[in-house]
Amino acid sequence: MDGSFADLATLLARGISHARMYFAGHPNVAGAAIEFRGLLRRLLPDEPDAAFELGITEGRLVHDGRLLVGPSIVGGRLGEFASMLGAGGFRFARTVEHAELMAFFGLATESLPACADHDEARTLLVRHGIASITPLPLFRRPDALDDVLDDLVPVYRAMFDTVESAHNHAQRDRALDMNDARTSGASLVQAAKGSLTDIMALVQYPDFDSFTVGHSVRVAMLTVLAGREAGVAEETLTELAAAALLHDVGKGKIPQEILFKPGKLDAEERRVIETHPAIGAAMLLETRDAGPLAVASAWGHHRRYDGGGYPKMPYGDATSQLTQLIHVCDVFEALTAVRPYKRAMTPRDAFEIILQDRAAYSPLAITALRNAVGLYPPGSRVVLSTGHQAVVTAANRLVAQPRVRITHGPDGQEVPAERQPEVDLATHPAGASIQHLLLGT
Repeated sequence: MDGSFADLATLLARGISHARMYFAGHPNVAGAAIEFRGLLRRLLPDEPDAAFELGITEGRLVHDGRLLVGPSIVGGRLGEFASMLGAGGFRFARTVEHAELMAFFGLATESLPACADHDEARTLLVRHGIASITPLPLFRRPDALDDVLDDLVPVYRAMFDTVESAHNHAQRDRALDMNDARTSGASLVQAAKGSLTDIMALVQYPDFDSFTVGHSVRVAMLTVLAGREAGVAEETLTELAAAALLHDVGKGKIPQEILFKPGKLDAEERRVIETHPAIGAAMLLETRDAGPLAVASAWGHHRRYDGGGYPKMPYGDATSQLTQLIHVCDVFEALTAVRPYKRAMTPRDAFEIILQDRAAYSPLAITALRNAVGLYPPGSRVVLSTGHQAVVTAANRLVAQPRVRITHGPDGQEVPAERQPEVDLATHPAGASIQHLLLGT
């Protein structure tokens, strides 16, 4: 992938997130700095004054007057750092050095007093050896950013912070906050009463922490969609969402060299990583107010419907339908997400793989997920047989023919937002159909 300015912003969010989750000199933090520096040099012209300016207003990340949607979701800590500095963003010179980026990531995780003015912010950065990153003045939020994301960005960000905090607590042997997970889960359930098209679209980019934070957030979103389709009661949906957010919390105890290994695990490494369900369940058992669904989901999200899987039991046991919802959403997310060692799989191919091993999954869970997201989950960007580009807005009972919103004409020109028509492909008079999925968008 060639990369984009949005990818630069995501790398900044990654560096700060990993510095906060682990420590400022962690290899993952260094990796983000290396990637950022390399991409910055590829994107900018080789000129003395070339720089990348990232505006931050009301927690939204903006470049060249355009909202960077995905980075705005995961860039909460970057926004908080800018706010502490009294800055409206940052200017990154093309000549920025690795050491400066590492210092920037570390500084962004510290609890610092607010800067009185722009000069004090600039002095603070320079004092920490950061001369090529300059705080930008505050600016007014562009009117173009007033849209539905005002309601959805906080929902996703709250879930992201909940999972990140839980894994952080796990690593440090601190108690988990179940009430925080329930609050985030309740917000997700409320958002799901409308359309999750936009919030699902926010996670259609390569996830920068696929094995922990982003994975759990997307599993929770899928689980709520499938749970509502299965007729799960409203109050139970909140518990289900909270359980899904914390289902992988045991991975916080897995050695990082195993958790983030890009290649195939050997037998011993596989044994270690397969301990995370039991570890997570034990942590939740020790957590005040953690209900049985959260404990069962942490324990059983790798248990097969036929009694196999892990943790291994001396006898076949039945897992609950709610735990099985999280199980199938966990697998579906893993198959359709980008990983360091593989490309994303299309939802159609993912469902085919799941259906090849029917004994592994609850039939109810498979049907609920398929009906909820179709072969093209809400937020997926697709190309139609007419040449138009569109974003999927809702699944249909005809799973290959969802509702879509046309975003680009056959010539590739973007259709103005106020004129983008919504089309039901199941009843389209011209028989338009989806030609292919645009992965990683």
